Amino acid sequence: MLKQLNKKTLFLSSITFLIIWQIASWIYPPVIVPSPYLVIKNMVMYLGNPEFYADLSITLMRGLIGYVISVVLGILIAFSINHTSLLKNILYPYLLTLQIIPRISWILIAMIWFPLNSQIVIFIISITIMPTIAINTLEGLENIDPSLLEMAKVYKIKGPQIIRNIYLPSIAPYIFSGMKIALGITWKTVVMAELLTVQTGIGARMSYAKTSFSTDHILALTVYIIIIGLFFQGVLSKVKAHFERWKI
Repeated sequence: MLKQLNKKTLFLSSITFLIIWQIASWIYPPVIVPSPYLVIKNMVMYLGNPEFYADLSITLMRGLIGYVISVVLGILIAFSINHTSLLKNILYPYLLTLQIIPRISWILIAMIWFPLNSQIVIFIISITIMPTIAINTLEGLENIDPSLLEMAKVYKIKGPQIIRNIYLPSIAPYIFSGMKIALGITWKTVVMAELLTVQTGIGARMSYAKTSFSTDHILALTVYIIIIGLFFQGVLSKVKAHFERWKI
């Protein structure tokens, strides 16, 4: 019943949004508010453009590589500093600081450090979302029940079993929570980085559209980024559900 209600609510809210959007497009010129039809027309046009697929694949590659690097690095850092209180006290404030630094600051710094190619985009993604993964993983590690570890030590349970039966069930919710947040940040970051630093990818295509005041193209490309983000959020949810079944 709740799922049906949610679907009905989503449908009605979408129709309402499109109606308001269409009315606004009648009031304002296309450069300010292009009509939904014009945006959809551009989306269909992009589907027949080979250069669009090239830019899309580049954006996907940069986003996924940066995301995977940050997830792996964040988890490794969390495990590395968790067992040493001194190291945790030293590095944890830096993780918090990295999480606060604006993306635009990293973009400007990276433009000085790196050549203007995929390296700069991947670096910006990795340095932006790694702290989120590390902090969430650390929180999960800190919430592991010490009595379970002590019991495992008393009964001489082997390392792989401790990882599977104690560590993973305790930290997995925190890791998946961090991965979900980081995934949303990834696609916003990759587009911003591409727009400001490189000449390929969806972000660069948005930059070209901006110079010609093609708001309809910008919105069409934005919808594609939203679709990509929702798709990978769905994939992550499936992975999480599969893990929870395996854990049981």
